[in-house]
Amino acid sequence: MKVYAIGNLKGGVGKTTTTVNLAYSFARLGKKVLVIDLDPQKNCTPFFTKASEYDHTVRDVLDEPDSICDAIYETRYLLIDIIKGSAKSMKEEATDRLKIALDIIKEDYDICLIDTRPVFDSLTKNALYAADVLLTPVKFDNFCRDNLSMVEDAYHEIMDENIKLEWKVFANMTANAKAQRVSSMDLLAKHDYPFMDSCISRTAVVDNALSLYKPVAKHRSGSMVAEDFIDLAKELLEG
Repeated sequence: MKVYAIGNLKGGVGKTTTTVNLAYSFARLGKKVLVIDLDPQKNCTPFFTKASEYDHTVRDVLDEPDSICDAIYETRYLLIDIIKGSAKSMKEEATDRLKIALDIIKEDYDICLIDTRPVFDSLTKNALYAADVLLTPVKFDNFCRDNLSMVEDAYHEIMDENIKLEWKVFANMTANAKAQRVSSMDLLAKHDYPFMDSCISRTAVVDNALSLYKPVAKHRSGSMVAEDFIDLAKELLEG
């Protein structure tokens, strides 16, 4: 099982959108996918299933890693299961809890996607310790360089603890606006960040799909952005 932590220390860059659409894209490619909603806002969960106060959640998994099988739910989409998010107060966690849990079910899935929140705390560290790849969506704007610098520092902090973790970055919400072109050219020319070839277009189709709690390809399968996410999934599989 290949584990991806979708992470960035800035909000509004599309972490949950990436998690949802990559999960659906991997499933379209025939991969068995587990989604973990590790953000206490639980934004990822309603895209896949209904929540109930009686459900097991990621909170239970962090409390008792051996209980992970009880917290896995089928979703409305073939080949995608989920561990639902929890808004309960999260105490400081040992950073190996999620890794221990995922080792139990690693033969059951091809891909695991972990949606994280934009804070480098014990929850995010749990995701990074469990992951093979830190996948960072970025927007080419005036804050992009400073933001990536912070993510790079967090990444190296993890690496300094002898955790093997690959870092991949991709451009999200891309357009041909002049300011965005200038920002992206400056960033790529002056910094050696591990950018992928694939990028995700900015389009109203994404906002429409989000408002309906649907993956883009489920909402409009022939759209350019749906194909962008398929391309991203394929590049990740090839890498």
